[in-house]
Amino acid sequence: MSAITFAGTAEQQALAEEVFRLMVAQGQFFADDAPIRQTLGNLTNFLAHLHQQEHAAMAAAIDAAIQENQQIFIREQGENDVIYTTSRLGMYHPREDVNTHTYKQRLYQPEKPLPVDDISVVISTSRPVLTTIEPVFISDYWQQSPAHSPAHAQIERTLDEDGVSGAPPIDMPAAATLAEAARNDAATGAVPAPPAESVNLVSTVFTLPDGTVIDLSQPIADVLRTHRHALAAALLHKIDSDPLNRLARFGTLIYTGNDLPTLGKNDLRRIRDDIIEAGRPLLDLTIIDDLYHSQRQADYEGFRFALNYRLSREKDFEYVGVPGANLWAAKGLPAIGTKRVKAAEMAQLTGYLPDGFDDSLEDQSLEAIQEQGEVSRFLTFFEWTYGVLPFDAALAALLPRPVLDDQRSAVLTFESPQHFTSYLVEVRYPTGNRGGWLQGLEEFFQEYLVAGALFTIARTDVPNVFTIQYDEAGEVSERLLTLDEKKNKFGFTEISYFCMVDETRLLAQNMYGKFRNLKALPMNDRRKGDVVLRHVFEVLGENLGTRAEPRYQIDLDTLLLAFTVLRPASRPYVLDLIERDTAVTVAEGSSNRFIYTPEREETHDPDADEADDGERTYTAWKYDDDE
Repeated sequence: MSAITFAGTAEQQALAEEVFRLMVAQGQFFADDAPIRQTLGNLTNFLAHLHQQEHAAMAAAIDAAIQENQQIFIREQGENDVIYTTSRLGMYHPREDVNTHTYKQRLYQPEKPLPVDDISVVISTSRPVLTTIEPVFISDYWQQSPAHSPAHAQIERTLDEDGVSGAPPIDMPAAATLAEAARNDAATGAVPAPPAESVNLVSTVFTLPDGTVIDLSQPIADVLRTHRHALAAALLHKIDSDPLNRLARFGTLIYTGNDLPTLGKNDLRRIRDDIIEAGRPLLDLTIIDDLYHSQRQADYEGFRFALNYRLSREKDFEYVGVPGANLWAAKGLPAIGTKRVKAAEMAQLTGYLPDGFDDSLEDQSLEAIQEQGEVSRFLTFFEWTYGVLPFDAALAALLPRPVLDDQRSAVLTFESPQHFTSYLVEVRYPTGNRGGWLQGLEEFFQEYLVAGALFTIARTDVPNVFTIQYDEAGEVSERLLTLDEKKNKFGFTEISYFCMVDETRLLAQNMYGKFRNLKALPMNDRRKGDVVLRHVFEVLGENLGTRAEPRYQIDLDTLLLAFTVLRPASRPYVLDLIERDTAVTVAEGSSNRFIYTPEREETHDPDADEADDGERTYTAWKYDDDE
């Protein structure tokens, strides 16, 4: 195309060159010497709008420029319009084919045919029916051809035959994009996409299923910075909703579905046996090594994807990994953490977190956690007893996010550099109005810490490995609050510890002796915040009234500390319970002390207990303080 030169004035040369580029763009998939035809009317409609000129003047200018370049264009007068013809090489030269002796003629009409009466060789003079190729339906998915340049990607093409041999003319509306695309393609060397009879610009503004409006005319960096997550979610939704499953997805990884390696029943049985024998979840890398698939093999990453994808669709396996570490558990593995609190009970006990009562970021900001990679917190009595931690906003900022959409838990390894020990910790992610939590630290808490101790959880270079540490101190022995589970009673036991503690949170007998009178309520009652609140008032509150008409007063710090003996809680959650309880009022002269006035009880009827539904109330107990 660079050898083609145009004649005429400078304006005529530029106009002829522009017409030539448009026609070559129309026939970019044609043979080099194939004819490319276009009408004067279509060219005039397009270029008149593009250059903002009158229709008649543009038509005259185009025709004059074409006539000055007859070495490139052939001008023909059609029935309704003038038709110009050229080729990708320049001037179109009609092909002259000599068909005097074709293969078909030689096959069916031999030069010396045998006589008909020669029975030794029988030749049929009838021509066999040639096999015809039937049209095959092609999915709309494959009929949507991608554009070859950014500008052409915005053009919707439709072809319309008009009876003229060669390429059909195209109707060019007022669309400056096409000309700009031709210029850009010529400058960058990109192959222009074929124009069409009806060219319509596709709107650059579209709306995602969630209502997000995105304008693609903006710079791509700005679009991704603002809508990266929304676009990713829309793309993954499209892949998941494909009825043909042409793409397989595991988390954010995508692979062609037809090319996935397969795993047989023996492979799955072997993987499950390996996990059960190990007694803990295994990494996908460990599983692959056991299947004798070496990392040196070219299809290693494809096989790794296939393994994770296949296991995610098997009901006997559960994904418990995190980004960068794919771990798999199998049915039959021992549970991680305490069995004294059921999962459904913990989900309800930590339900105050998704309800908006999470204050874990007050002492340590989200930015500081993400930058430093660690979280420090004080241990409560409930956490110390059962080895659990609420999955609050602070821990959510530190710990890895789930990989799969329906992933309910992840298994992490917590290492103690001070004692050279490690612990499997299961993270239960929150769902809906149910909170999340961590379990599996009971042995570490009971062995090295006490309620009120300050400890730190920090990231490591391994995605699923974290460290847990505390500040050491000299040995101290004190009588501290404990729970005797056999008797289901609280009491004080002599305990030696070597960790730094907050004295106001340390449940020592000399400061919080009355805590032994708390009742170890059933978990079904502990999840009811109002029941726990009134129970703490009645056990630890100062009675300002009489035995017949009691009025219990308690300060907020003691109330919150006793609350965390029986269940996880936060200060905003306890204040909300106080505000919603009509029987609790603020004490005069102090905004930090509250008074609970129980309703007067009616005469107790023993027979009513048999008709009761089994729920227990704790509003009329009498406690003796032995301290």
